[in-house]
Amino acid sequence: MTLFIDTFPVLEVFGNLHMVESLQIAKKALYGLSGIYGVVHIPTGTSYIGSSFDLGGRIMDHIQNNSSNLHLQSAIVKYGLSHFAFVILENCIPSDLLKREQHFLDILFSLPANLRYNFARFAEASFKGLTHTPESKALISTSMTGNSHSDDTRAKMSEAHKGLKSGENNPMYGKSGELSPVSIQVYVYSINNVLIGTFSSQVACAKWLGVSSITVSRYIRSGKNFQGKYLLTSFPI
Repeated sequence: MTLFIDTFPVLEVFGNLHMVESLQIAKKALYGLSGIYGVVHIPTGTSYIGSSFDLGGRIMDHIQNNSSNLHLQSAIVKYGLSHFAFVILENCIPSDLLKREQHFLDILFSLPANLRYNFARFAEASFKGLTHTPESKALISTSMTGNSHSDDTRAKMSEAHKGLKSGENNPMYGKSGELSPVSIQVYVYSINNVLIGTFSSQVACAKWLGVSSITVSRYIRSGKNFQGKYLLTSFPI
């Protein structure tokens, strides 16, 4: 753990993850906060670094092995949950998550391979190079309180969802009659229709939001706002 602290700027550490009381304290403290986190093997400093829209939910994902990292989960099984800590590296607005995660991944991947659990070198390939102007960032920030979309946007969503439901002409259409959550590109907009990010799949989007790919699919098809803050679509608006 000393090596990790010497390498990364640690804001907060949540330990004793094997204890229900400690988990509840961490979940409550982190509920609704977005930022960059690490799951660290205390004796060696070996770590997994990620980002989440909801850090309180993300810690439970790793504890319950729900949309977690295979390498990390193997280590937890081997050493026991009591040997790991959930560490907050930085709090940031949702639109900056992957950019800031990439910053910390660059540091992590400069270390010897045996000190990391992450498989992927990049936070999300489709996000690489994405930037926002000060004006668009302001729009993203101020849009968090609204709840409506224009008639034009709703019409586009309706047409796109009809296409997804039929799917026969879609090259990604599978034998089972469903579009794979791995294959569908996802666009995340603020509720004022400002593009926040583009993801290569529902799985990648789910990782960023800290939810399951099934939840992402449900919001794409329903056209409803995710937690009153985001619109998820399978097409550019």
